[in-house]
Amino acid sequence: MLVSALALGLGVVLQATRLDDTTRAIDESRLRFTLDELRTQFEARMALGLPLNALPDAAAVLERELRRDPDIVSISVIDNAAASVFRAGAADAGAPALLGQAAARDWLLREPGFITLGARLSQPGGIPAGTLLLRHATHRQAGAIALVARELTLATVCAVLLTTFCFVFGVDLLVRRMDDTLARMNAALGLPPSGDGAAPHAAALVGDVNLAAANALHDLAAGRDTLAPAPE
Repeated sequence: MLVSALALGLGVVLQATRLDDTTRAIDESRLRFTLDELRTQFEARMALGLPLNALPDAAAVLERELRRDPDIVSISVIDNAAASVFRAGAADAGAPALLGQAAARDWLLREPGFITLGARLSQPGGIPAGTLLLRHATHRQAGAIALVARELTLATVCAVLLTTFCFVFGVDLLVRRMDDTLARMNAALGLPPSGDGAAPHAAALVGDVNLAAANALHDLAAGRDTLAPAPE
């Protein structure tokens, strides 16, 4: 029983972890696609000879993307001097400092409760022009994963309790049948009844099963706590 409960609990942890990884990968891919679209628009305008700080409707484009996804905290355009040229959303004083943490053309930084994606902007000829920064909150994803983990844990607990009940009921039924068989054998042999000697053994067995189930539920609760989102 204990091994079965632990196996079910481990399955819950693994499934929740896999779901978390898959959901995070999908979100990051979607945000990367959004950032690539913005970069394509900005670089196409710079290819016409416009400087980065004079791109028409750049702020409106950022605001439109911000409205599409309520979990986007901010989108910024930073020039080569680490100055914010355009921004939509909440002010992020640390945005320019992020440029020194990644030299790749595309990069991603994970923080508790947030992810920040960067995309380098280039002028014609590959000359660096600046960087697009997108900061996205992950609290909604963490809440959804925690909800799924709780539902899986509840289903596992119900399965363990049902299995325990069936096992205890089966053991009790088997002990009763053994007592009846032993009583008939004693009667056929003319021996005195064996009494309730088997009852304490059955009660002890049921107690052991209940203790194993309680330990399994404790382990499941511990696994559920490890899946809870960390405080931001």
